Amino acid sequence: MSKNNENKLVPKLRFPEFQNEDDWRVDEVGNVFEVTRGYVLSMNLVSEEQTESNPYPVYSSQTKNKGLAGYYKDFLYEDAITWTTDGANAGDVNFRLGKFYCTNVCGVLVNSNGFANPCIAALINSVSRKHVSYIGNPKLMNGVMSKIKIPFPKIKEQQKIAACLSSLDEVITAESQKLDILKDHKKGLLQNLFPQEGETVPKFRFKEFEDNGEWEIKSVENNIDLISGIALKSEELSDDNSGTPILRGINITEGEVRHSDEMDKFYLGAVEAFEKYLVEENDIVIAMDGSKVGKNVAMISSKDAGAILIQRVARIRAINSDIKYLYQQFLSTNFRNYVDVVNTSSGIPHISAKQIRDFEIGFPPKIEEQQKIAETLSSVDDLILAQNQKLEALQRHKKGLLQGLFPSINNEE
Repeated sequence: MSKNNENKLVPKLRFPEFQNEDDWRVDEVGNVFEVTRGYVLSMNLVSEEQTESNPYPVYSSQTKNKGLAGYYKDFLYEDAITWTTDGANAGDVNFRLGKFYCTNVCGVLVNSNGFANPCIAALINSVSRKHVSYIGNPKLMNGVMSKIKIPFPKIKEQQKIAACLSSLDEVITAESQKLDILKDHKKGLLQNLFPQEGETVPKFRFKEFEDNGEWEIKSVENNIDLISGIALKSEELSDDNSGTPILRGINITEGEVRHSDEMDKFYLGAVEAFEKYLVEENDIVIAMDGSKVGKNVAMISSKDAGAILIQRVARIRAINSDIKYLYQQFLSTNFRNYVDVVNTSSGIPHISAKQIRDFEIGFPPKIEEQQKIAETLSSVDDLILAQNQKLEALQRHKKGLLQGLFPSINNEE
């Protein structure tokens, strides 16, 4: 692929065999496709697995598996493009290969001349969300979709781009499946390495600890040092990154402290009086408010050490326990389920310091067993992190490729 004249309606990157082809033409989606939609279907009739009696995939509005909801006995369309018309995923566009059924939250684009392919689906997807209405429930209805303008190359160039994108999507899918396998592996380890409800020993125990006796099931209260952060006034929060970073609940997500120019805040004053609230490497931090309370748990790395812990964020250090073992416990679904039970707020979900201290876990008789378990789970976490980074890099590559392969046009509603 080589660069082309940016003043023409051609992409920045174009396959060599199409360098001398005509410019891409712009047309409305409705002039190229029959614009229709799916039908209501009771999910009771849909099977989770593909069978002889239910061979056809059913697509709906879910984000998982690109909207795959299960399998059904009948199909509606073949080799078509769908998009989500209603809800949080409105405007999400996908090419559907082969025969399929789709529900009434899916719009469908049908073309018998080969224009329904991954190339055109990606082109429409690159602009469709700009046309979603957010008045009430998000919507992108058929009439609006019909009027969206996109650039169309000739069919052979479409096919070339589609083949390129499909091969990249296959790699992304394979890497995504590897990530799911690693996550399932960790889930299985958690179920086997920790005693289940009503039990005092795990299903699997490292050989050197098999004769060490039962675990003690108790609250973490006496094994953690927990404080919540300091209350700073809004005028004390600055965007000037020359100050001391402030660790807020918004910075904490599932297993990670995240950063961006929009969310990061800093304190420009002296921090001597705040020494108690400065986080250290390997501290556990828990966001105590928000829709994902119980899930937003992370461990402080060296790059985040020294940040100021702010109000409604809990900081945990270990007492006579292994901190990484405690981290795995707070990161587990057991803690999430516990938070769901104790959180009775009718407003913004939250958890108190006392409720965190009251969380019950199993403690092996010897700290060395905690360390062995934590080491095993942490090694899997490292693999998951590396695989997730690999997947994110592929997705960034695809995004950059799309920007190069597709010319941009002014596309007003």
